[in-house]
Amino acid sequence: MNNYLKLLLHLKQFEGDGKMHPIEHLFPELTSSEQENVFKELVNENFIILTGREPRYDSFILEQNIITGETKVTQNPLNKLNREIEPDEFKAKITFKGSKYLKEEIEMQESGKYNINVSGSGTNNTFVIESTNIKVENKPNFVNKLDTIIETLESDQTLSDSIKNEVIINFEKAKQEIDQTGKLPERMIKGILQYGSQISSIGNLVLRLFL
Repeated sequence: MNNYLKLLLHLKQFEGDGKMHPIEHLFPELTSSEQENVFKELVNENFIILTGREPRYDSFILEQNIITGETKVTQNPLNKLNREIEPDEFKAKITFKGSKYLKEEIEMQESGKYNINVSGSGTNNTFVIESTNIKVENKPNFVNKLDTIIETLESDQTLSDSIKNEVIINFEKAKQEIDQTGKLPERMIKGILQYGSQISSIGNLVLRLFL
């Protein structure tokens, strides 16, 4: 199960209680930065409401001698304490949209496949999801769309390099598969749809693959 569903499933049990719930303990294998990326991407999709780890800034005291006009700037004594106190951990609650997405995603996974059937003519892609693969009729157009997605991923500053590289490699593999066979295995199309739902910067671009 991916990290997005893991978090949403945890919060689902508290749905409607109006409270924020600790979530950092769910991902002990992730660094603080990686956890924050997961949480912020769900916030961007309006799947969760998030609090905690608010940035803290040093403050300074400005003193001016009314006789000489000289000014003196000193650090606020509370700055040291501010840096030493552990910030409030991330807490979250699921939104109605997040709950709806979770329900639909689980239903699609339990069904064993994503039921998409799109057809067209001219410059439109034509493909059919069968039990094991997708047949793509307009390979150049489909590959061009994948290239656009890859370019968007490369410029996405919200993703860690490790996640970005992993996703790009998988999209490159999808391009190779299309070029060699004209088809995509079901596991690949599931992966593409999953990335589209998880990474906000490419969500609409992934949707356009099927239009």
